[in-house]
Amino acid sequence: MARRRRLLKVILGIIIGLFASQLYLEGCPGSHKRRITPHHLISEEDRRALNKSLLFVGIMTAQKYLDTRAKAVYETWGKEVPGKVMFFSSENSYSEHVPLVALRGVDDSYPPQKKSFRMLKYMYDNFIDQYEWFLRADDDVYIRTDRLEELLKSVDSKKAWFIGQTGRGNTEEFGLLSLDNDENFCMGGPGVILSRETLKRMAPSVEECLQHLYTTHEDVELGRCVRKFAGISCTWSYEASDYSSMQVILYHNQSGEKAFSGDLKQKEVHRAITLHPVKQPQLMYRLHKYVKGLKIQKLEQESIQLHRDIASSMQEMGYRASSVHSADLAKNLPLFPNKRGSDGYLGDTSILGVPAGLNRYTPNSLEDVLEWELVSKTLYTHRDLNPRKRIGSSMKEGLSDVVREIMELINSYSKQRGRVIDFKEILYGYWRLDPVYGVDLILDMLLVYRKYRGHKMTVQVRRHAYVQQTFTGIHIRELDDFEHTNQNLVSSDSLPVHKQIVNHIFSKINEKLHPLLNYYSPEERYINFILPLSGRYTIFKRFIQLYEEVCLKEQESTNLYIVLYKNKENAQDYQRSLELVSYLTQHYPYRVIKVITSEERFL
Repeated sequence: MARRRRLLKVILGIIIGLFASQLYLEGCPGSHKRRITPHHLISEEDRRALNKSLLFVGIMTAQKYLDTRAKAVYETWGKEVPGKVMFFSSENSYSEHVPLVALRGVDDSYPPQKKSFRMLKYMYDNFIDQYEWFLRADDDVYIRTDRLEELLKSVDSKKAWFIGQTGRGNTEEFGLLSLDNDENFCMGGPGVILSRETLKRMAPSVEECLQHLYTTHEDVELGRCVRKFAGISCTWSYEASDYSSMQVILYHNQSGEKAFSGDLKQKEVHRAITLHPVKQPQLMYRLHKYVKGLKIQKLEQESIQLHRDIASSMQEMGYRASSVHSADLAKNLPLFPNKRGSDGYLGDTSILGVPAGLNRYTPNSLEDVLEWELVSKTLYTHRDLNPRKRIGSSMKEGLSDVVREIMELINSYSKQRGRVIDFKEILYGYWRLDPVYGVDLILDMLLVYRKYRGHKMTVQVRRHAYVQQTFTGIHIRELDDFEHTNQNLVSSDSLPVHKQIVNHIFSKINEKLHPLLNYYSPEERYINFILPLSGRYTIFKRFIQLYEEVCLKEQESTNLYIVLYKNKENAQDYQRSLELVSYLTQHYPYRVIKVITSEERFL
């Protein structure tokens, strides 16, 4: 009997031990993940780069940056290369985040002459016949791969090319780099591009170049090696393509560690193909997000233009703009197969397809006329008691964006025309907001016209620009509850009443939030409408009718808060608005419809 008990205890102990060890393993982070090796990542990169033969990118890095800078590069622009990307580091380096080649006999010492030359030799030995171009890059450079692809496809890759930002050394180094007066080198930071022919000529002689180093500068020695064995120097911009100066498209920021940490809405960022240096991983992700936003803007603009082309074409076929959405190209072949509200709906062509023009909005009454405001050194508006006010930061940013796009458009063919036009200032302008179509602008701009071909001259010119920033379609993304975060919303007595109410509502919502992993039931979720109102009874009545039809009659989970400002100029609108709300609350007594009156001036 005692022996049986001991046996049962042993069996029970084994079971408990196995169960406890299983629980422990499940609690360990990453216990279910297979160990990722550079070999696996290289295989994944091979699959991604399959059938892409334009470019091989070799990125020099060091062991201490593999899980920071290198990882950020591979997770941003690295996976968008029109070809293959690999990282090169010292012997015995290891990473679970990037496709890595640990170069035998190479360490992470600086300057990295041996690492650079051995990387190029590796490219030559393994990939010389698979790719047209080879790029040597650092782990702190950001590359706009779509623009780089466009540049490389405009150049004959069968010739010997050595493309980069040309350098000859700074004033302190002048005469110490063993360069003749007509010799240069490609600066390594913003990236160096070699054609297949160039790499074929110089890569077999890498060891000889390493044995005859004249300086400690890796990029200078690479340029010397290319010049000696390939017979070419760093390509000047006009030799390579129609692109502008290499200092512009291969951009090096002189700010060092702080580079690209400020406002990214700069012409250098918008014009460049490569941006260097991006020292912090978070700045690399931030820059990539901004560039993605620029691509989205470009695609939205193309979408608007397509809607306009469709509307124009269908008009020629006898369709009105309002009926284009139901048009058929042929029998049983609708122009827009996906209707409003369905996945794949392309937008309302009757609105998005309206051609640009100052008369695309037609007011039905005097109250609907859109007012223009004058922009000069200050803003002149009829909306305040003091008509002259400071231009707000949002308007300054908007005007800056508009001017930058205008100048990019004006100078898009500057090389062919032998002139360049620079922006100097806005003398004055007018702007208005069309709530349906977008923003209209009329700008009187002072420009500087510089002609550098033929009869050279520099003169100041004034030009009027008629600009429209068209609204695109509406995109909605619904967030799950666990994506919400608690934020401390500060309420200040100095804020307008409607802004205080917004802060108050959000603070109350935050106080009642469940723990992060709990989910709301649909009945507990409400959408709060906060409507500041001063006058404009006709528009308010139209809103109430829509709100009643969409929200109240359909029993949607919504609350309506109306901040009603007393308008001395039109007291009748104030009283009629109160009566309209009273009517609504009587018919829907169980719905939250509240009015807060204010004596403050409406901002």
